[in-house]
Amino acid sequence: MPRVISSAQTFITKFILPFVVAAMLGVGIASARGRFLPIFIPAGALAVGSIYWYYVRIKKVAIDEDGLVISNYVREVRVPWRDVVKVTGSRWEKTHQVTVTFDRDIGFGASIVFMPKFRFLWPGQEHPVAQELRDLMLMNREHDY
Repeated sequence: MPRVISSAQTFITKFILPFVVAAMLGVGIASARGRFLPIFIPAGALAVGSIYWYYVRIKKVAIDEDGLVISNYVREVRVPWRDVVKVTGSRWEKTHQVTVTFDRDIGFGASIVFMPKFRFLWPGQEHPVAQELRDLMLMNREHDY
């Protein structure tokens, strides 16, 4: 049984938050009636780009004995440990997103980003799940040879 390492809030963050932000921007632009439109349009574009970059592209990730199980809530792919090339964790974002890079396109691109389960961390500290994935990647790579 795979062990989910993504945050329980992944679904809300990926689907609900962008909808709420888009609705708020729409209401703001509609109510501006031209007065603040020059401000709302660039701010809206920046907000939409940021929401996509930080939230919409995140995946649900689980670990099993053979590798990673990655889902975008529509489809799921299994990636063996030998295909994992690099794991990096953000040290400054509030969600401490983790990026996993592969040696090929796995169907979601050559890398994915996920939001690990919440943990209180000091500023500048990497989420421990990033190191756990690096350890599993190296340990399983040694067994392949």
